[in-house]
Amino acid sequence: MKKWKKWMGLSFLCLMVAGCSPGGPDDTNDDAGGTDDNGSASEEGQTTIRFSWWGNDERHDLTQEMIELFEEKNPDISVEPEYTGWDSYWERLTTQAAGENLPAVVQMDNSKLTEYISSGLALDLNNLIDEGTINMEDVNDVYQDMLVVDESTYAISAGSNGLATIYNQDLFEEYDINLEPGYTYEELEEEMARLSEEEGEGFWGYDFVKAEYETFFHYARQFDQHFYNQEGTGVGFENETLENFLSIVTAWIDEGTATPHDVTVEINESGESMVANEEAGIASAASNGLIGVQTLAEADLGLNVMPNAADGEKSGNWVRPSMSFMISSNVSEEKQEAAAKLIDFITNDQEANEILRAERGVPIAAQVRENLVEEVDPTVQETFEFLEVLEERAGDPEPLPPPGEAEVRAAFDRMLESVKYEDMTIEEGVESFIQEAEQILNQ
Repeated sequence: MKKWKKWMGLSFLCLMVAGCSPGGPDDTNDDAGGTDDNGSASEEGQTTIRFSWWGNDERHDLTQEMIELFEEKNPDISVEPEYTGWDSYWERLTTQAAGENLPAVVQMDNSKLTEYISSGLALDLNNLIDEGTINMEDVNDVYQDMLVVDESTYAISAGSNGLATIYNQDLFEEYDINLEPGYTYEELEEEMARLSEEEGEGFWGYDFVKAEYETFFHYARQFDQHFYNQEGTGVGFENETLENFLSIVTAWIDEGTATPHDVTVEINESGESMVANEEAGIASAASNGLIGVQTLAEADLGLNVMPNAADGEKSGNWVRPSMSFMISSNVSEEKQEAAAKLIDFITNDQEANEILRAERGVPIAAQVRENLVEEVDPTVQETFEFLEVLEERAGDPEPLPPPGEAEVRAAFDRMLESVKYEDMTIEEGVESFIQEAEQILNQ
């Protein structure tokens, strides 16, 4: 069982707070895709569509099994899979988009969707939803709001998650640490400083997991501010808000409460988890990241909400798609309808979700969620329960990030590194980052 858990952990590990983004080998499947007009009918009277996703071998195997069931229930539709790892995935889609040869169904990341919308490559799904081809009657708006832009729906959530903390339950019980939802950064720092001191050298209470970018989204929202402004031409937060956040980060590192930058980078590059290795007590994560981290850990792990800023007035969290499914606008209406049926199948079919096992995130259809929760293991069940807590506490959805988000994120990480190493003061770092972000967003 221990060996199985370690192997599964390498497949599922996902501490990227943006969701389970990276994964799997960078080579593509050799026998998939590349045909003109999104594939040709394999049999007379059949509609053939291409379906692309990124992921690891586990996701590939589960998705292939689900496709076989879909084709069995929809004999008039044939699905050609295209799958690869994270980096190669976006390179491939860029080439296909340039050649007007995108797959009919495209697994999409929140950080990329705006680029496809602004380029006219994402189909508005409202008509397909209104006519019932994609049935959304059992889906609470909170699971979909982030994917609706100017009242047009451009993707369907493949599964939901939220910003969370993953913590070592065994350690928390040993040291009588009880952080009820609503706890503050100050309360968290106090407890994690105590834990760091008690556990000694080589242990840190808190591991940021290079997730300060997403954590700051949550922090700023508590002051009714956002990372990006509504126009997507600059930042939507006040300088003082980021300065205060960076003061928390650097103080925790200086005091030995949080992992220093070089340790965080080393752990991330190795693909390990400090919480799983019992080198940290708690870490920022996407809620479904618990599944992968638990498989690597000997201790029992748990999920909790993010901390509150003491003077923050609003909820900083929101329910978000871990990833979503977009239909390409460059395919025929016949293929669009077939693509919609596949997305509806993934969303609403119970057997399909029993195969997929919530690997892409918590299912968005209420009845599927209710039926599936008894079928999955206790760790996955905990991610379901967390989403219920988050749904009650969630604020308004965060808008999709504007084009250029990846470059802005990289600029934020560079600034953060300079501040952590004291190459810049916090004030200098904030000012230089905002200038660079605005240059990127206004290119």
